Amino acid sequence: MSLDLKSLGRATLVGETTGGGAHTMAPHRIDSHFFIRVPFGRFMNPITQADWEGAGVEPDIKVAAADALDEALKRAREQTAGAQSAR
Repeated sequence: MSLDLKSLGRATLVGETTGGGAHTMAPHRIDSHFFIRVPFGRFMNPITQADWEGAGVEPDIKVAAADALDEALKRAREQTAGAQSAR
């Protein structure tokens, strides 16, 4: 969802690059003790014509994950204040 919203210009991503796991996986038992996970699907963004497998989704504003909420709230407040003063 984050890649789609970013690609459409509908969201500003704040934080760290996501983990990069895009392909849907299903477990398949190979014996009584082991199973493997096999990809069976792939998400494709219609704008970028790609997915985020292995690369993750880059944020628009890079900050440590621990600081992401504070940074997002700070920027939202600034944007809201700017919009109100423009009225």
